[in-house]
Amino acid sequence: MPLESTENWIVIAEFSGSVYAEMAENILIDNEIPCFKKGDFLSTAYNISAMTLPGGSVKLYIPESFKTKSETLLNNILPKNE
Repeated sequence: MPLESTENWIVIAEFSGSVYAEMAENILIDNEIPCFKKGDFLSTAYNISAMTLPGGSVKLYIPESFKTKSETLLNNILPKNE
């Protein structure tokens, strides 16, 4: 599916560490879903790869038109809202 130039990018998930964010990103890429991740200062400045990093945050972005498919693919690793 070609992306429209006006496509709205949304945060599909926010992780407290980079390991799960990278796993999710790879799942989306393998399923041809455009995505990118953006870490906060803590997770990027020191190049820390961790399952979780207290106070850390890595956001995974996708085009809004891929939201339903992405949620289905990532169901088992998306952080649960508690």
